[in-house]
Amino acid sequence: MTGRSPGPLPVRVLGGLLALVPAPVAALRRGRALHPQGATLHGTLELAGGPGSPLPAPGYRGPALVRVSRAAGLPPGLPDVHGVAVRWHVDGAPRDLLLSGTGAGRAGRFVLVPRRRPWTGAFSTIMPFRTSGGPLLLGAVPGPGAFGDVHDGDLRVDLVLLAARPGGPWQRCGRLVATERDHTADPRFDPVLHAPYGTYGWAAALRLPAYAASRQPLLPVVETPWTKHR
Repeated sequence: MTGRSPGPLPVRVLGGLLALVPAPVAALRRGRALHPQGATLHGTLELAGGPGSPLPAPGYRGPALVRVSRAAGLPPGLPDVHGVAVRWHVDGAPRDLLLSGTGAGRAGRFVLVPRRRPWTGAFSTIMPFRTSGGPLLLGAVPGPGAFGDVHDGDLRVDLVLLAARPGGPWQRCGRLVATERDHTADPRFDPVLHAPYGTYGWAAALRLPAYAASRQPLLPVVETPWTKHR
């Protein structure tokens, strides 16, 4: 991952303001403010990098840890923004990718889309990565093997991975398949600090405070009817 600048002051201020939203939620829940409930699976990730691919070299083919979750943690059947987080390792260092349910078009790929089920639409990183060829977005669409939701015992992940320059067409760049459920793992992903490609300073400044606040409650836990009997 390339180095990051701290980002422009207005963006850092906005990032700090956004961090005020998840902090009380994390305190109330005594845990994650965002994507509180999820299912973890083991699978295989393929990323084609280098000549003929929109991704920088080298590519990757090997094991991956996958977590499928609902952003707000709403009950099954209610629309929520679904997320697919992926972790793999390169030379022992973690690489984390976060895909969120979005539209697929040139504008829609930047807009979160709530859905009742995760595999009924596209996914995108929303924020671009910094590469030698310019900004690069990653996305995905469900493959034929995708099935189930977070609360289903037969959940299966099958995603065709895509890459595009902002405003450009999507190009296929890989595949993610995960079917082996892990009921003991509860990984914490960091798609900024462990970004698979370079990160823009403004993007890091916008996202890091909210991620930190969602994990480290800044307010004391207040007992309520919802937290008392967890």
